[in-house]
Amino acid sequence: MPAADLLNEPSTTPDRLHVLHISTACPSACLEAAPAVLARTGGQIRAFNLRPVGARFEAVLRLTGLSDDAAERAAEMIAAWPDAGSVKLEHQLVRR
Repeated sequence: MPAADLLNEPSTTPDRLHVLHISTACPSACLEAAPAVLARTGGQIRAFNLRPVGARFEAVLRLTGLSDDAAERAAEMIAAWPDAGSVKLEHQLVRR
């Protein structure tokens, strides 16, 4: 694919993946709030992993169906949770 075509590629293609890393003290709140945030942004959860890290938990959400801007809004909403310690967002383009 020519480089010019890559610049014009829509940001909501199925090959676009957004990964949110969330540090939280309360995993149950994360499990309840993540789908609510996505309902407001229109995305889909492709994977949800949760693991203990010391006294906290790390949740990793893999999302599709979002533009980069919508993924950033979702990350900002999650960062506003009282139990969110930190949120990191990665935008990935997956080639098949």
